[in-house]
Amino acid sequence: MSGPYVIGCDVGSQGTNSALYAADGTLVASAYEAYDVLYPRPGWAEQDPRLWARALQVTIRRLLQNVPEGASAVKGLSFGSQLDGMVVCDAKGEPLRPAMIWMDRRAERQAAALRERLSPAEFYHDVGANLDSSHAVFKALWVRDEQPEVFSRAATLMPPGSYVLREASGVLAIDYSNASSLALLDPRSRTWSEPVLDATRIDPRMLPELAPATRVVGNVTRSFAEASGLTPDTSIVVGCGDEMAATLGAGVYAPGEVCDVVGTAEPVCAVSTRPREDPTMLVECHPHADPGSWLLENPGFVSGGNLRWWRDQLCPLERDAEARGQGDAYDLMTSPAAQVPAGAEGLIFLPCMQGAMAPEWNGAARGVFYGLTLAHSKAHMTRALLEGSAFALRDILEAMRAAGLDVRRLTIVGGGAKGALWRQIKADVTGLPVRVPTSVETTATGAAILAAVGAGLHPNVASAAQAFVAYQPHEHVPDPQRQPLYDAAYARYRELYFALKPVFQNAVRETSGVPV
Repeated sequence: MSGPYVIGCDVGSQGTNSALYAADGTLVASAYEAYDVLYPRPGWAEQDPRLWARALQVTIRRLLQNVPEGASAVKGLSFGSQLDGMVVCDAKGEPLRPAMIWMDRRAERQAAALRERLSPAEFYHDVGANLDSSHAVFKALWVRDEQPEVFSRAATLMPPGSYVLREASGVLAIDYSNASSLALLDPRSRTWSEPVLDATRIDPRMLPELAPATRVVGNVTRSFAEASGLTPDTSIVVGCGDEMAATLGAGVYAPGEVCDVVGTAEPVCAVSTRPREDPTMLVECHPHADPGSWLLENPGFVSGGNLRWWRDQLCPLERDAEARGQGDAYDLMTSPAAQVPAGAEGLIFLPCMQGAMAPEWNGAARGVFYGLTLAHSKAHMTRALLEGSAFALRDILEAMRAAGLDVRRLTIVGGGAKGALWRQIKADVTGLPVRVPTSVETTATGAAILAAVGAGLHPNVASAAQAFVAYQPHEHVPDPQRQPLYDAAYARYRELYFALKPVFQNAVRETSGVPV
């Protein structure tokens, strides 16, 4: 293998994964560095932003050991960074407090206050996002309200992607997808939304300069070069949000293609050639990493996290067998479920263990098994759990169709893509063919694709994606005999959710001390 090379970096909430690719798309090496999330109070989730820069430097230095020509053969570096985070920095770019990352939910009061000035429908129309405290603008408002002494010293408000870009290049910029996660960008014009800036009273001078994800902002700084081993002439490309990078790294860039990212949560992203609005607001509209397209996206219901809970809490025999080297616990769990008929003989699972993101956004919803009888086994419950996530996926696809998008195929990535039974269930429930890339951890791949385009090694995103992404030979196709069974089961799933919705809301009122 010979150069030139590029490096793509997945800057996540649990750690950073950096990957070295040759220009022809061959993966040469990868390196991972973990770091911690801090939970100072219930609902809070923070990180020291300097951990991200340090992890980048450590992983890049490891990768360069695999470049026989030397570091000068690495022509470009880019990022796929965790979305919905907020870093408040001073004029020198130094963080004034820990970053509030995507899972931080402390800003509920700020979101509620904005609803007094803008309706959720107006907010969604203006920025393509739901008026929800997960988005980064509300975290900035929390700092302004609760830590005014910090906010008074703030010069810039930025997501994690802009922070690492500035650390590597010395340039403060933000791509359109990261800007959209701030919930301050008009996705149609790709400019800051004046109505939302006015309503939030955010000074646009505190925001980074907008730029396409493929733009070269400059070269690596001398200090970052010394810490990472890169040469100072390495081009730094803006990069994008991690969901957009994962979608791009799955080869999903054409209209109607859908990327299903099955990790602890399950973000679902579909490519559109123009911005669209979902009348139900189940899916948001964000610019894609590819400068000429957009994503209709649901940020993710708990999915793989449910399966892991099932394994950890209720499958000790399978875990013990795995510890003895007798197979993977997930495979041992799901193998009996493959013998259960489609629809789990009437058993339904609502995958709302941490609230719902489908069939609607509802933080009060909870997980439910419904329809249990003495005839059901643990295998039935395992299958129902897998099917419940597929029903939530179908909710999201139906919302995409309601927004006018013709969805045509699913590409599944992440740890949940490894299960053949789950892939087939999703094909049968959605009626769409399902494919899997040869590498299912695609965020670093997507970042490397952007680096290759920015560095001039490929003319555009489509060309780079075709070189960097390959697929497993077997594609799952829907079984026409199982589809009617799943149509009926899906209808029962939705009927169950909406029947229980008042129960969910009442439970929240009771536990919060508010009279029902």
